[in-house]
Amino acid sequence: MESKWKNKKVLVIGDSITADGRWQAEFARLTGAEISTHAYGGIGLIDMVMGLGASENEDMKYDPYTGCNGNFKPLTVDEVGCADLIILLGAYNERHMEYGVRGDMYPRQNTLRGKFAFVIERLYALMAESGNIDCHIMLVSPHCIGKYDWVDRDGYEDFPRGSGRSLETMSEVIRDIARSFNLPFCDAWATSGINRYTWKYYANSPTAENPDYDPAKKYDAPYPMFADQAHMNSLGYARLGQCIASAAELA
Repeated sequence: MESKWKNKKVLVIGDSITADGRWQAEFARLTGAEISTHAYGGIGLIDMVMGLGASENEDMKYDPYTGCNGNFKPLTVDEVGCADLIILLGAYNERHMEYGVRGDMYPRQNTLRGKFAFVIERLYALMAESGNIDCHIMLVSPHCIGKYDWVDRDGYEDFPRGSGRSLETMSEVIRDIARSFNLPFCDAWATSGINRYTWKYYANSPTAENPDYDPAKKYDAPYPMFADQAHMNSLGYARLGQCIASAAELA
């Protein structure tokens, strides 16, 4: 069947997973959509719409070494005004956040729910300003990642340690956020097929340990003993793109 997004304009928003561009390429191949990307490696949700450095949260050092380079500007009316669908895949660098409760709004409540509420409200404000209120918004949960040199816990484990917050619990929170705003949701955690059994096929590194790690050297990242099983290879990004494209047909 022909995709409902064929020849439509899709704006994707995110961090390094999206700045890479490869999952969007698979999405475009499957749907025939025209993709534009607003993403930058290492940023959190607020920076995705307000520009790099807009977030006041300093309790986690984001990874500055992945994704695109250069200045990252706020999301604009023109970007949103051209879109038929906006896909937000934006929580990989928010694992440290308390989830909060329904009704939270950043910056009054510096919580995951508060940040999502701020971003969604900002998207609707830009849609209204551009006269593009008919645009669809779809939230996407993070897929199941492995450890990497910036986080020493995989998607199944709680991070920070002892918090009880994993990417699985985050996915359920984002699902509820989507429901509370009457938005479609793609559960990449549950439906992408990327997991502890497939990281060796889909992740940047087939092994969890960094074979080049030298304990005598100094590294910028806090956990250099781990290889990158958070970002993916081309096969992994294609798998994520397939998952998101399938969900978009129901958006």
